[in-house]
Amino acid sequence: MTDIYSQSYKQWLGAALLVTLITPTLSGCNGGGSATTQDNANAVTTIPTVAAAAVSTATTVAAATVVAATAAAAPSVNAPAIAATAVSSATSGQRFNLVSSSGKVVDSSTLNQTKTVSVGSSGASGRPEALGANTTPLTDAELAAIKTTTPTAAARIINESVIGFDSRFHVNPYAYPQRAVSLITYNGSTHCTGWLVSADTLVTAGHCVHGGGTKNRWGTPSAFKIYPGFSDGYAPYGYCQPRELYSSYGWITNADGEADVGVIKLDCAIGKSIGYFSYFVAEQTDNTAITINGYPGDKADGNEQWGSTGVISRSTPTKVYYDNDTTGGMSGSPVWLQHNNTAWSLGIHTNGESLLSPGTNSGTRISQDVFDLITAVKELP
Repeated sequence: MTDIYSQSYKQWLGAALLVTLITPTLSGCNGGGSATTQDNANAVTTIPTVAAAAVSTATTVAAATVVAATAAAAPSVNAPAIAATAVSSATSGQRFNLVSSSGKVVDSSTLNQTKTVSVGSSGASGRPEALGANTTPLTDAELAAIKTTTPTAAARIINESVIGFDSRFHVNPYAYPQRAVSLITYNGSTHCTGWLVSADTLVTAGHCVHGGGTKNRWGTPSAFKIYPGFSDGYAPYGYCQPRELYSSYGWITNADGEADVGVIKLDCAIGKSIGYFSYFVAEQTDNTAITINGYPGDKADGNEQWGSTGVISRSTPTKVYYDNDTTGGMSGSPVWLQHNNTAWSLGIHTNGESLLSPGTNSGTRISQDVFDLITAVKELP
């Protein structure tokens, strides 16, 4: 689904941290068919210091869970500090209850983590097939189907936008972290983007796994295929499928755009080999330089990974708004920055420009509630 339900980087991260450890109609992708709109160890670690061509500021974060921090930032851009306290929103209510496609509901009050960061991995040696991935070569028919996938019905409603000049660039997805970004297809007709956060856990937009607004609009798990690092008809790491789909109560009952988050538990452990993203609760996000990688439907029919750099112009407790160029199919992409060998995500791309947010695209912010929801799925066996 081009939205399963729709060069150089300016990247850096500063913070200090204590590591404690879609047929229902899916919305958010382009599609002619049905569709729907890391690891932590108990250890103290210093904040990742971001390498940048020009260093203009240094930020120190003081908190019980922060021991020391310095952050190098590009001029006029502020480095996001990791939130020091892990506390779920007092107003979240049922919005961020964790709901599975099999019908299980977990109250958000029981998901609260004692941490605000999950550390990723750049991967290790290992054959994809030994980790459960299906490495059977794509047939001509399968490849042709992938090339004709479109954003789902929801993606045609949740338009994603090129802001002015199209600054997107083609990505070679064979290196980390790009290979941890995955093409998600549904019924061979629509597609979205997702990104690994553990060996067997993938984050995407809620509208990529569920139609939103009615509880019975889950995508059929067996109709999904997840291709990490897919590029120009080649699936170098094979594909995996869901064991279970997850989203928030707010999304599946009310199509709540501020709770548009989806998580897929995979039937493989491919992340052990190719790596996975770190993700964290950023205390401040405005003026942060970010990258978004995904599979836009207007580029090679969603058959190639593309990236876009930009800056977060404003944020709310649940959303981030930025000038990165996106189009249908990129729903579910990571909103990330990089420090050394690890990619750090602070949001999930979900929406394009609208009357309420002219001149910006937007995504779900990884608040403490979203962090807790993702982490709860990640920690499932």
